[in-house]
Amino acid sequence: MTTMTILSPGVRRRTPMLALLAAFVLTCFSPVSPATAADGDVQDQIDVLAEEIARLREEMAIPGTDEELRGAYGMGPAASKVYGVSQGISIGGYGEFYFASPIEETDETGAVNTADFYRFIAYFGYKFTDDIIMNTELEFEHGTTGTVNGRSGSVSVEFAYLDFLLNERFNVRAGNLLLPVGFVNVMHEPPFYRGNFRPEIERRIIPSTWRELGAGAHGRLSDNVDYTAYLVNGLQGAEFGSKGVRGGRQKGNRALWEDIAGVVQVRYDQDGRYGVAASGYYGGADHNQLIGDATDSFDLTNWIAEAHGYLRGANFDVRALFAMSGIDGADDFLTATGSVIPERQIGWYVDVAYDISDVVLGPGATTRISPWVRYEDFDLQDEVPDGATADPSRAEQLLTLGLDVKPHPNVVLKGEYVHKSHDSDAARSDEVRVGAGFVF
Repeated sequence: MTTMTILSPGVRRRTPMLALLAAFVLTCFSPVSPATAADGDVQDQIDVLAEEIARLREEMAIPGTDEELRGAYGMGPAASKVYGVSQGISIGGYGEFYFASPIEETDETGAVNTADFYRFIAYFGYKFTDDIIMNTELEFEHGTTGTVNGRSGSVSVEFAYLDFLLNERFNVRAGNLLLPVGFVNVMHEPPFYRGNFRPEIERRIIPSTWRELGAGAHGRLSDNVDYTAYLVNGLQGAEFGSKGVRGGRQKGNRALWEDIAGVVQVRYDQDGRYGVAASGYYGGADHNQLIGDATDSFDLTNWIAEAHGYLRGANFDVRALFAMSGIDGADDFLTATGSVIPERQIGWYVDVAYDISDVVLGPGATTRISPWVRYEDFDLQDEVPDGATADPSRAEQLLTLGLDVKPHPNVVLKGEYVHKSHDSDAARSDEVRVGAGFVF
């Protein structure tokens, strides 16, 4: 969970190298020779120029090299940079890449060594006034939009919205919106979640990254409680599959909105030390369209509910999440298409990290070293329509042992071993992954 820290536009950052550059410029071009000018006059000019450069850095949202980014107004840390500038444009971003190797590379598992420049993201924001803000995320996935080995990447507008900041308790946001569900759908920048891949439950039951077109409100109800509530277009039910609703995300691409959906999240945070949150989504998904061989449209709706929390101490961080999803009309979908979609999905995970940098590197170390473990248990076909048989391979358990190393708060090196098991006899290989991520 992102701590809701509002960035102050009044903060000045020290710029020693720029101050030296300013001194050089003044020395070379000042009409008064440095040998004859009063030391105080030259220093005053240097101080004024350094302050002006600091102001320009702030307006361009260029943070100091040792500054850890913070979230604001419910957004992830780098995605919040525009809120901290005094005016004008803000630029940020993140990226991540990995190498993965199966433990059992056999014809039966079909697993091979792979590598991927998974994502590069650019954030562009513009602060028109203190109260009107535009914020966007442009996503480049898998290195290229060309086809390589039968697969292609993509370029997407991950989110793009206008924010109208009316007061602390009530603000209005509209556009292509990240839905406030789970830990990572909003806060999905690589230094701020563990492992090279996001938790499976937040990719499958919660279809992160999940965005839809709509509008809504957000604000703080008290010092510790904030909320987000949107109305958006419903998912495209014709694209639901055996694993659930992920294929039904419309992503702002000429979305059908004959059916609308609502989503609400409420969060409690105690100074970044512990917190809990809960969210719910409900919406229509048929859009009055014929699906499969159906001669008449039928009602297809879906819902997602989740709760998550965290506990953080001086050296440890514990996170837990529980999620459920349901599709009403799955029986009609089976009749119309012959395909099984789940009536219900259920899953949970817990992960624990412990910072050992003081032990390994000594007290006061700036590099953070955190071994961690995550256990996930989920069933993507917990309930299926009458007459259908649940696929046992959709009930999975994952045990992940990992190590995150942060030489800088906004740079992370990641490695993990993933043990996979499920309720069927199908072969599945464990996997080792190494990678890295950054945010700026």
